[in-house]
Amino acid sequence: MSYSNRELVEFFISYKLSQRNHPTSLLRPENAGERTEGDKANSAARNGLLASADIEAVKAALRDSADEFELLFTQAFSDLSSQIDITPDTAYHSFKSVMDEVFKDGVNWGRIVGLFAFGGVLCVECVEKDMSELVSRIADWMTMYLDEHISPWIQSQGGWDCFAEVFGRDAAAEARRSRETLSRWLLIGVALLMGAVVGVLIAKKH
Repeated sequence: MSYSNRELVEFFISYKLSQRNHPTSLLRPENAGERTEGDKANSAARNGLLASADIEAVKAALRDSADEFELLFTQAFSDLSSQIDITPDTAYHSFKSVMDEVFKDGVNWGRIVGLFAFGGVLCVECVEKDMSELVSRIADWMTMYLDEHISPWIQSQGGWDCFAEVFGRDAAAEARRSRETLSRWLLIGVALLMGAVVGVLIAKKH
């Protein structure tokens, strides 16, 4: 079954905002129509999400995997705000530069989880730095990047259902997890993400 990347992005950002008691309404600001270049997500790739147990399984797997991703490198995520210069003018460039670096050698589920984790961290940081208007834009950028660059790979792997099967909580998923697939992919994703952040910072200094 195909799912809307936008639905998953909004679910995940809402989850991260609620963890810090920030309002999830920030995802849909009153001036949502006022977007600059690069802000508008490509809705053409959306596939009409259906409310079902299947999508709930995907959301749960995404939430749990991203939480584990962050735990693997807690200090790095804690310091992320000081490593990346987040302003309304630089946020999009910083996001896209990091994502391009992470995915330059290919796509896997660990890197995709990294995209969600990074976007969630950016959203929380923007709220806490009085730049709440960027939350909906970051959601747009995440959706656009998934739709334009990652969706073909996801479909080739069997879609988001495959992700839920590998990283979910049912018996089959537990058997796969016992083979350390999750830890291996997420560790690689963490290393790539943090390496990309450092690379972007070095590039900015030259």
